[in-house]
Formats: sequence, C-alpha cells, structure tokens
Amino acid sequence: MNYQRLEQLATGLQYMDRIIFSAVSRAQEAGFDPANTLHGLVITDEDAQFLAAKEPLAAIWGQDGAVPSFPAALRVEASPLAEMGCIFGLSDLDLAIVLVCLAVEIDQRYERLYAYLQDDVTQRRPTVNLIMNLLGGTVRERFQVWERLSPEMPLRQFKLLDCVPDPTRPHSTFITHQVKLDRRTVNFLLGSDEIDERIQHAARLLTPPSAPQQLSAIADALAPHQDSSLPPLLLLYGEDDAAKAADVSAFCASLSLPVLCVDLHKLADSDLPYETAWGITLREALFHGAALLLERWSAVLDERSRPNERIWRDVVGLNGLVFLSAAQPWEPLDELRQRRLLRLSYSLPSYSERIHLWQQHLEALDIYLPADDIVAVSNKFRLTTDQIARAVQAAADWAATKGRPLQADDLVQGAQAHASLRLDQLAQHIQPRYTWADLILPPEQTTQIRELIDRVSYAATVHTDWGFGAKGAPIRRVSALFAGESGTGKTLAAEVIAHELGLVMYKIDLSSVVSKYIGETEKNLKTIFDEARAGNAILFFDEADALFGKRSEVKDAHDRYANIEVAYLLQQIENYDGVAIMATNLRQNLDDAFTRRLDFVIDFPFPDPEYRQQIWKIHFPSRAPIAPDVDMAEIAERYRLAGGNIRNAALAAAFLAASENSSITMQHIKRAVRREHQKMGRLLDTVRD
Repeated sequence: MNYQRLEQLATGLQYMDRIIFSAVSRAQEAGFDPANTLHGLVITDEDAQFLAAKEPLAAIWGQDGAVPSFPAALRVEASPLAEMGCIFGLSDLDLAIVLVCLAVEIDQRYERLYAYLQDDVTQRRPTVNLIMNLLGGTVRERFQVWERLSPEMPLRQFKLLDCVPDPTRPHSTFITHQVKLDRRTVNFLLGSDEIDERIQHAARLLTPPSAPQQLSAIADALAPHQDSSLPPLLLLYGEDDAAKAADVSAFCASLSLPVLCVDLHKLADSDLPYETAWGITLREALFHGAALLLERWSAVLDERSRPNERIWRDVVGLNGLVFLSAAQPWEPLDELRQRRLLRLSYSLPSYSERIHLWQQHLEALDIYLPADDIVAVSNKFRLTTDQIARAVQAAADWAATKGRPLQADDLVQGAQAHASLRLDQLAQHIQPRYTWADLILPPEQTTQIRELIDRVSYAATVHTDWGFGAKGAPIRRVSALFAGESGTGKTLAAEVIAHELGLVMYKIDLSSVVSKYIGETEKNLKTIFDEARAGNAILFFDEADALFGKRSEVKDAHDRYANIEVAYLLQQIENYDGVAIMATNLRQNLDDAFTRRLDFVIDFPFPDPEYRQQIWKIHFPSRAPIAPDVDMAEIAERYRLAGGNIRNAALAAAFLAASENSSITMQHIKRAVRREHQKMGRLLDTVRD
C-alpha cells in the first residue's frame, strides 16, 4: 500500500466533504427523511406539492448552490489523480467524478451520506443523478456531468468506471444508474502496479535486461522516424519469439520504457468478451506508461488476414510504441493509413548462432563439452534462443540427478524436452525403442536409411559451411516414403531414424486430422506442421495413401474440394523443413505428383526365409529359455510371416511356455503361429498341436 498516495487522496476527500456538507444542509432544508420506513411506498400530499413546485431540471435540494473549485493541490504532479488525469486526458470535472465514486470505496461513512442525500437508505452508492447534483450548481453544469459519463468519454472509454443499473431496477433510466469505479482504477489510485487480474493469464511486464544490451535492428529501423509525431508500428515476424521479446525489452529499456507483453491468443481465452478484454489490456498499458508487444498477432486476424476492426483502430491510434509479433509476414489492407508499419524478420537462430548460444549457456554454468558434441546438437535441433537456454538448464539438472558431469546425451535429452510441441490431440508421441540391431532389412534398404540419416546429420555442413543453401530452392530437410506390406518394418525403421538422430517423433493420428468439414483438415495439418517445425520433430504419417491418395476426376463439388485438400497437403510436405516420413501399404494408390517431390522412396520387401530367421532370433531375448528342439531355420522356411507378425508370435509362444512352467518349445511356437494366422483370417493346415 502506498501511504503517501492515501495522504494525497485525503486532500481530495476533504474537497468532497465540503461539497457534501453543502448538499446535506440543503437536503435538511428540503425535509429529506431517508429513515422513513414508508419511503417509496407512500407519497404524501406534502411530497407531491414539493415536487410539483420545483423547476424542471432544477437541483434536487432547494436552491442551486455554487460548487467549490477543484483544488489546485490535486493537480500537482505527484498526486495519483493528476497522474491518472495526465494518462487518460481527464478534465477537472472527470477527476471530481472519480473522487465521488472513490470516496465510497475507501471510507464507509460515505455510504450513509449518499443514502441520506438520495432520500433512500438502499441507495448507498452514487448514482448519475446524485453526481449531477453534487457537482453541478446550474442546469448546464449538471448536464456537463451527464456528458462526461457517456460511453465515448475517457472515463468510460478506458473503463475507469462504469454506469450500471440498480440490481433491483434493471430497466431503470440512465439518471438512476449507479456509477462504480473499476477495481483496477481503485488499485491504481492506491498505488498498486499489479496487472488487472482478469488479464494476468495473457499479459506480463517484460523484465528489463540486467546489463546494458547492444541495441538491435529495432533501433536502426526506428532511427529515421525519431521526429515523427506518431512512431511507426513494428511487425516482428519469425519463429524466435524469445529473440523478439529480448530485443523489444532491451530497446525500450534504453528509453526507460516498460513493456507490456500480451499473448492475443490467450487473451481470447478470457471469460470476458474479447473486445472487453482488449479494452482492459489497452488501459493497463496506459496505466504503466508501457510500450505494447502483441504476441501471436494472427489470433486477431480473420480468414482473409484482416484484423479485428476495434483492435486495429486502437493499435493505429495509440500514441506510443506498438510491436506486433507474428510467425509469418503480414500485410494490412488499409487503403489509407497514417501510421507506417515497419517489418523486421526474426527467423530461428542460424546454425552458427545456435552453436554460439549452446556454448554461451554451457560456459555460463562452467561446463565445457567437445566442439563436436555442440555441433551435433546444433545441427539436429532448430531451437529458439530461450529454448536453448532452457535445454541447457534441463541437461544440467539431469546430469546432477545422475551424479556425474554433463554429457552430450544430456544435451539431446534437454533439447527434446524443450522442443515445445502441442500435438497431443492430433498426433501420438512415439518414444523410440529400436536401434540398428532390431532392424532386419536387405543391404539396399539399410543403405538408403543410412543415407537419409546422413542427409539430416550433415545438412548444416552442406547447406551452410559448403554454401549449397545459398542457391536454388530454400533449404529443407528430408521427406521420405516407406512402402511395403503391413509388418515389414516401416514404423520400426522410423523409430530407428528418430533414435539415431535424437529427435522427437510423432505418429499422425489420421482419424483426428481428416475432417468431413470443409477447411478443417487443412487447419489440422497446418497446426501439425507449424508445431513440428518449431520442435524439429519427425512426422510419421501411417497409411499415407488415405491422406495423399491420387487426385480424382472432378465430378462434383466434393471431388473438387478433395483435390484442393490433396494439393494443400502436398505443399505442406514440400515446405516442411524437418523430417517427414510417409508409410503406405499400397504405393500404387499414391499420387504421382506426390512421390516425385520426395527425397527418398524406400520399398520394404516381404522378408524371405533368410531374413525371417534373423527376425525370429532377435525377438527371443538371450535370457529366454529356448528348448533344444527349436529350429529357427525351419520356422522361418515353413511360415511366411512379416516382422510384425513374428514379433507377436514370439511373445505369444513365451506366454504359452510360462503358463506351463516350461521352456519355449517348437510346439509353443507352432501354436502361437496358428493364432497369428487366425487373427489374419488365414488357414494353416500344416500346423498341428
């Protein structure tokens, strides 16, 4: 609590007391009796004669009285009223209205006085009528109060107060409405700087840098506009939100200017109507005298990229620095706009910048790793500035938990943890369990998979160090198609790739992506690719032919839309700069235009007896009790099963043996194979119990 402010406000209440004392004296002369238990129920002859004798629009208490002038002491710079008046452009009359409303908020005695003056013991808060009569000595002065309480005037425009109907008389006229200060207004006058609790989930004040920072491109961009009466808006686009916030904070700190950072998407989650929440946000920026950083600008754009009209009008008209943060470039559609919009790109840190950031944060913890380890994690993960900082802290925590120095694996684990993805509703997070030892494929397919891994591992070397990224198409990572029958190892191979690269892997849930509603599938796919791009995740599309099937002949509107949908998906795959792997059992069903755009197309053949024997062997752990009569070569030759079916049969045979408390025998394996064929709807006459 700011007690100096309370002392200054006490001066204002002394001014109110003089006004109220005069009003009470006149009310007594008029014979007011709010204690009358029949008030409002009975109108006496005397009441009627008193009311009929008054002049229209006259004061409520006897003769008009002169209202004391607003004290000059309340206009000194240190006064909270003067500060608020300066911020919002309030007149002396506005401040007097605020005092009338503030009095009842901080001193209970005014409740009884207001009830007395309104001749109604239930009316303990000031009404429009009471304020008009307290602050207006003449008809003109009273209706000047009316005007200052209209919605377009500063007091209500900035939601400093509101006029609400009496709860017991919801359809009452405006003159009987109660006038209440907003809670945040009261807190400001009492010296609180806390952000309005209704938007605390979406807004925060940025912490200035602890040490002077080198000024960023923001200063260079604004330098030519220093003499402008209204500074330009700045659109900061790109994926590195932390770098944007850091640069805005550093630049504004050089001007001794606070920054209110607002997540517009979270603001929409408020229980308040969106424009009400926005009005509170705008007022909060004014209370703090802060620049505005509006994150996730796309949240206020419609399908044609037009911003919310009210918000855009306020942003353009606000006399202060406003920064718009977006993932993509954006162009306003105004034909006439008096305020320029400067555009600055904030792409993710480059390969060399990532190496420097990893080194910087590790050295800050007195941790020194081999350069190759830092190069490897910098290449694998395209993280933002703050994600790298958090990943280093997480890596240090894990190393400390294990009681050993930090290692390269800890960095990978930290990077995975902070490759922030919000895909849980649209995809399944896969924790890679398999390594090269689990993958049984012919040499050609194994070589192709190794080449795919190398394409990712050495992307920075080729594109950045060797300069291949300076020419041709924009740099992207890897797209691949895995084609083959069910159970031939497509998903297992994707897990091996994720394990080798140390990347997060998500398996796309087609049932939650494809929608019968027009536009929903594209929206879901955009969410998947945007989130995966931020975390450099491997996307694994199972049964890809359902998403990327051949485009059909257009016979109706549904076919036309389906083709548009396929084209959109092809574009997303082509533009994705992570690793996208599609798996299909039916390669012939895929669109030719789709397969031409892929970096790798790997066919997973059905395993022949030699490979089936290897697969059977790896699915029986070394500790499993295998009976001497088990002949893996015979099983592989006799039963034509894919790898996935072999895995199921091996596990089923183990449970059969365990239930009999015996070793795993040929008979157990044959029974397990029979069950596996039954699941597939096949007959296997050669298997005998």
